[in-house]
Amino acid sequence: MQAPQPIPIDPHYSPQFYAELWGMSASTVVRWFQDMEGVLKLNKPAKNGRRSRVELRIPFSVAMGVYRERSRSAIE
Repeated sequence: MQAPQPIPIDPHYSPQFYAELWGMSASTVVRWFQDMEGVLKLNKPAKNGRRSRVELRIPFSVAMGVYRERSRSAIE
């Protein structure tokens, strides 16, 4: 019988983290990733008549792939 294999866990970070890392606005990062597969969308319910909010958590591997792709296309 084989020992169970560890499950790789990809760390997830906020759009603000990537915005500071890449020197751009958090709203740009949100636009880039809001509809991507693998991005976690955390719903916060509405309070006191305010609209509900959705917070994103972006996997590091997904973010690096998108960043490489976008920075490569900017160079070409």
